[in-house]
Amino acid sequence: MMLQQYHKDFVRPPHPEAKHLRCLARLDNDISKVLPYLNTILRGHQYFPETPSLTLKYQDRLITLYAREIHINIVKDAEEADFILTWLQKAINQTWREKDAIKPSWESSRPPAMLPILKLLPRTNCRQCGESTCLVFAGMVAAKEKNPSDCPAIDPVSRGKLEDYLNSGDRP
Repeated sequence: MMLQQYHKDFVRPPHPEAKHLRCLARLDNDISKVLPYLNTILRGHQYFPETPSLTLKYQDRLITLYAREIHINIVKDAEEADFILTWLQKAINQTWREKDAIKPSWESSRPPAMLPILKLLPRTNCRQCGESTCLVFAGMVAAKEKNPSDCPAIDPVSRGKLEDYLNSGDRP
């Protein structure tokens, strides 16, 4: 088993108004050897072999796995952190068990580009999302500051295509 135990701590972000927590899990052993395999399985967004670290997105949360730590940027409470850490522990251990059948990846996925995002938006500049134009909204989606669901005017088919594009690591 690659990961057996971890010990978690919580910190509040520096914003005084922040209602969420950040979770830091210290791991009982080094998981760096599994990171390239997880990068393949979980479609990591950024992999840095020199660190080594793998950053991925899970339910609108950024999670970074290091050799002996896991950082989760936003959690509501300890229960949510436990849910995510349990999921990661299972994914790490299962991936390690099946590593001989997985082609490891040492590459980062390319970030989403604004133009393909903009093409899927209604381009009406309706401001229902809270932004001044669809172009500004597309930039925020590309920067992961907004989600497709933040656009009330987008039709379900385009929303699905946009989510597929954002979740795909195979961008040109």
